[in-house]
Amino acid sequence: MSNIDIMRKKLLSQLLKHSQLEEIHMKKILLTFCSLFLGLLIINAVQAAITPEDLIKDIFVKVGHENLLLNSKSKEEVELHVDFNEMTKVILGQEIAKRSPAELKWFESTIKEIITRSVYPSAPKFLENVKITYKKTKQNTDDAKVFSSVNKKGESTDVDYLLKKIGTDWKVVDVSIDDESWVKTINEKVQKTLKEKGWNGLKDLLNKRLNELKANKKT
Repeated sequence: MSNIDIMRKKLLSQLLKHSQLEEIHMKKILLTFCSLFLGLLIINAVQAAITPEDLIKDIFVKVGHENLLLNSKSKEEVELHVDFNEMTKVILGQEIAKRSPAELKWFESTIKEIITRSVYPSAPKFLENVKITYKKTKQNTDDAKVFSSVNKKGESTDVDYLLKKIGTDWKVVDVSIDDESWVKTINEKVQKTLKEKGWNGLKDLLNKRLNELKANKKT
């Protein structure tokens, strides 16, 4: 066998070996990709399986554990389950058409902060020794209502949660206490202020309330 033939065989062997290594490398990449894709599918399936009642229970676990104003991660997790934009639409009603995107953004942000600063600090203490009984859930394709009863020191209060399906996620859009809608109550107060003092009067009132909460005032 000539030296040229020997060199050809060596070169062919190296090329085949390189090709096999490339094939193995590519298989590893594909396997990794498939594993990640499967993992995402499983995560999405688990999230999709979360019922409205499970979501409400998860919120209560978090807000009852600590003041969420002091834990930005848990605060963010809870607020992902609440649609403040939908609340804003209901609260403002026809006033939305009169306001600029910047004004609507300010209103939503302010209402959100007023609600969370009112609820989070007092929630852990309030939820001590509280028994929550979940009665039933009425669930449709795009909305659901979770009915519950809250018992504290022998006093029972009906608390119901209205949720809407936003994409693939359930989000809280209202809470009713003894059949009195929280969002509707805020809507009535906002509409009354708009009628009496206009938009600037509403801004002054909300900013004053928010500043009081930031200063930990209760008035």
